Amino acid sequence: MTKRGYARIISYSIAIVATLAGFAIMNMNTAMQYKALLENNYQQSLNELSETMDSIETNLTKSVYSNSDKMLYEISSDLYSECTKAKDALSRLPVGQMNLTSTYKFISQAGDYATYIAQKVASGEKISDEEHKNLSTLLNYANKLNESINSMVSICNNGGLITASNVKNEENISVNSLTNDMTTAETAFKDYPTLLYDGPFADAVLNREPEMLKNAESYSREDARDIAAQAIGCSVDQVSYEIEEDGLIPCYVFTYGQRTIGITKSGGYVAYMLYGGKITNSTITEKNAVNIAKKYLKNLGFENMAETYYMTDNNICVINFAHKVNNVTYYSDLIKVGVSMNDGKIVSMEAKGYLTNQRERAAFKATQKQADVQKNISPYLSVLDVKRCIIPKDNGTEAMCYEFHCESKETNEEVLIYVNASTGAEENILLLLYSDGGTLTK
Repeated sequence: MTKRGYARIISYSIAIVATLAGFAIMNMNTAMQYKALLENNYQQSLNELSETMDSIETNLTKSVYSNSDKMLYEISSDLYSECTKAKDALSRLPVGQMNLTSTYKFISQAGDYATYIAQKVASGEKISDEEHKNLSTLLNYANKLNESINSMVSICNNGGLITASNVKNEENISVNSLTNDMTTAETAFKDYPTLLYDGPFADAVLNREPEMLKNAESYSREDARDIAAQAIGCSVDQVSYEIEEDGLIPCYVFTYGQRTIGITKSGGYVAYMLYGGKITNSTITEKNAVNIAKKYLKNLGFENMAETYYMTDNNICVINFAHKVNNVTYYSDLIKVGVSMNDGKIVSMEAKGYLTNQRERAAFKATQKQADVQKNISPYLSVLDVKRCIIPKDNGTEAMCYEFHCESKETNEEVLIYVNASTGAEENILLLLYSDGGTLTK
């Protein structure tokens, strides 16, 4: 064979090897892409399972504390809905590989029991002590299950892969999510409750035409600039105009440094102030922050505002204020004020709830006496304090309520029970959580 023939054979061989290698690389890339897509879908489903488990735990806790047929029926209906969502998320996970068989069994049982309770209440029957005990037992298992699921989420967020032979922890050791008795695999992952200073009723109060802007005087851009400068605490020439906002609360928008402020076109009210900077240290107390915020609101013309709860994060203390007149708290009329814990300056504000809902209302006239209503509070709770309040409802109306601040006799957990002062029916239940930064609820 000639040298040219050898050269051709070698060239063809190299080409074939290169082609095969190319196909191998393409197949490997395709496999890697498929695995990455599968892993992404798995982790998304796991996060959905975690969110629904949190709702299941919350609804079970509320069912333990409820002593109203109407409220218990609503909670049970919500519980069944969340169990259905949880099973859907589970169906998209490798249940056997992740040791989630017991999880599926528990969620199915919880959903079935929720249906049973709802049907019993709907037929006019009362929940027995044994059934209340069963709810407490389900809650206990839900707590443990939620810890395990959240532990898995935490592991995946730190690089663990579900598409591996099993979920691995940071030491590359397989983690069993649950044994048959539902004991937890690791410590609980941080929960995600709703912040109380955001207003537990915020979603129900911000989608209506603002009461305070109806028939209010129109303000020019220059008039709004003066108000913005006063609210920020700077000279007018330091405030820069940005844009005009439309929507339910039309505003002129201005900036000063890292602050953005919206002034309503009608009425000239401060609708919001946002802060884009970072505050690196803290030198004042939360009590100082509350007093500063209260004085600030009064200077802006917001009278009769009472602090309810606060939350400190990233060295900013956000205080939630509600309108309060004649010892009645109006939870619809909310204003949030953010105070720098470094120097006490006002860095943020949110007044849309107040602008939307504040108006003259009829006097608080309860047809149910507080003492009589209190007798219907769950026997598993001790009442610590009682207040009169007005709360918004999902249908846009409001309800006069007694707010019972209670403590569980079994767990010492604190809850807020809102009971209608006209009908005696439970309107809402909030679970209180205390942290170093303030008060949370779910």
